[in-house]
Amino acid sequence: MNSQEAKKLLETMEWEEGAIFPVVEGPYRYRVVVHCSSSGRQKALFANGEHPYFCYIELAGGNGQWIQKGAGIVPVLPDGRFIMVVEQRPAHSRYPDRPMMARIGGLEMNLSHFGPHSSLEFPGGAVDPNEGFKAAFLRELHEETGICNQSALCYTRRHPILPFGSDLSLEQYFSVVFLSGLSYEKHVENDGGLTVFALTREEIDCNIWNGVIRSGQAAILQWGFYKEVELARYNPSFEKTLKEAGYLAVEKIQIAKAK
Repeated sequence: MNSQEAKKLLETMEWEEGAIFPVVEGPYRYRVVVHCSSSGRQKALFANGEHPYFCYIELAGGNGQWIQKGAGIVPVLPDGRFIMVVEQRPAHSRYPDRPMMARIGGLEMNLSHFGPHSSLEFPGGAVDPNEGFKAAFLRELHEETGICNQSALCYTRRHPILPFGSDLSLEQYFSVVFLSGLSYEKHVENDGGLTVFALTREEIDCNIWNGVIRSGQAAILQWGFYKEVELARYNPSFEKTLKEAGYLAVEKIQIAKAK
């Protein structure tokens, strides 16, 4: 459906302040929605006249429900390394000149060896309907790294970030999890198969600086939150300030295999 066809579809719909309805639905998890609003920047002809509106994207689950929230985790091993996964993100491969040589485990590694759309990211995913944030963090952590059966200390950013501002209706929550065990799976079958790596702090910084780590919501924003957590752990006064502001929550958790 092109833009003219979409506008023709609007002519069959009744404009009502605050109404939201899909105009284009993809075969996988994306759909474009029209948001009827008197403050909208665009105008179109609806069944009941010309009115202003907004247009943006939603994520939708297999059941068609709007995915409202996402969870991103920075897992930290007891030796100070960080767990990251190689995801396949076709949108990234639209830019064929992007850097692909990553520094991992003291070696130079070509991410294209793991697939043509490879992206080095922290674990994360959608929060399921009626699922709590902690349950979502733990489920995604286990599904994407195989980590389970251990205690951990969890730092959570209580306020969400909207990673794509005006274009995507998604709240993203971040958590840093300090693990008590060193074991993790090197490969998991979730999401078509994920390769799992442990990187040092210096390697993550290097891979951001050289442009290899480039996913905003799945890596760079989470890394920024980790650095706030790192500062809070070494500065009790700063940690207290963040907690009192309602920004940071800290709790001990138990990671177990999902039932």
